[in-house]
Amino acid sequence: MLAGGRGAPGERRVGDLLSGVILVCALQGGALAAALAARRRDPLANRLLAALVGALSLMLLLGVVEARWGFAGHPHLIALGMPLPFLFGPLLYLYVVALTAPARRFEPRWLLHGLPFAAQVLYLLQGFYLKDGPAKLALAQAYLAGQAPWGLRAFKLLLLAQAPAYLAASWLSLRRYRGKMEGYFSDLARIDLRWLTAMVLAHGGVWSVVIAGGLLQAAGAAPAGLRSFAGAIQVGSALVVFLTGYVSLWQPELFQKARAAQTAEPPKPLPKYQRNRLEDEEAAELARSITAKMADAKLYRDQALTLQALADAVGAPPHTVSQVLNLHLRKSFFVFVNSYRAEELMASLSDRAQDSRGVLDLALEAGFNSKSTLNSFFKRYTGLTPSEFRERRTAQKTPRVSTS
Repeated sequence: MLAGGRGAPGERRVGDLLSGVILVCALQGGALAAALAARRRDPLANRLLAALVGALSLMLLLGVVEARWGFAGHPHLIALGMPLPFLFGPLLYLYVVALTAPARRFEPRWLLHGLPFAAQVLYLLQGFYLKDGPAKLALAQAYLAGQAPWGLRAFKLLLLAQAPAYLAASWLSLRRYRGKMEGYFSDLARIDLRWLTAMVLAHGGVWSVVIAGGLLQAAGAAPAGLRSFAGAIQVGSALVVFLTGYVSLWQPELFQKARAAQTAEPPKPLPKYQRNRLEDEEAAELARSITAKMADAKLYRDQALTLQALADAVGAPPHTVSQVLNLHLRKSFFVFVNSYRAEELMASLSDRAQDSRGVLDLALEAGFNSKSTLNSFFKRYTGLTPSEFRERRTAQKTPRVSTS
């Protein structure tokens, strides 16, 4: 990003303060990138996130260098970080993919995501970087005055289109991941990526402001303070990316769980004309066996119950059990198991003999393994939290006292 000149004394003080904050962010980001790259757990995902954090930190650092020295006699320092934003969307998307799918190593085809970045580097080489100092200053001043050449305008529009496309792709990958996890695990507390979903939304918020500013600038309707606001956007985007990095350091290993869910992913349902009566009868028989085993053996009380464990209990392959759950019982494995847990907890909360026991104690006995799964699923299943359910049932069981 081209930073421009130094401005009036008041603007210079604000600019110096902002530059100091950005410099601290850049240095902090470099340290975070090194920590992520050295992490052994989920190495591919963490190296991709390290590349994202490192690219943003480098852009921030080059922006400070450009603002302080680029227009003050060192034009070769101008626009060095301009192509880097083309890496942010692809690296975020690839990080999500590597974290939620069983990819063991970097795939060569992923390099295609770097083509826009490489194209802008090549464009700037022949159109800016290889020119002499006075020519660079003239081009930079023209750019800041809104007289950018058509090539730079085209790359800017491409960036504004690329960002939401990669954010949407990241969002869809997270949705697919949750579907796979619900098809294999009965508790998602330690493998839930709501934190990453929130981060993708935060990235979307930052990019929304950037895109809105870019479109206003392209239309010639940008407010006077838009350029000053750019520094705050840089800080905001840095905080979002760095927070993503720090939160990821606290997460449990996800790769093995994602791989297990991938191998047990249910096959796509076949059209009716491709399924004969015998297959339907066999599936119905397996469905009866599954429900009987759950009810009689109370398998749902196993807090770590997985699709594989249920398949072993009924003597069928995991993908077959998954197909029966999805096509015949119309439930994912997660919903199927936790429905039994919720029913048992409802019965316990309605039992006067259990009034002295806490909700969490009863929930753990029913098979729930975490407060987050308990509260989210129970409310999804009944419309009430466990405490609200107990209070309502208690009120219904308590006889009214006549006041007459």
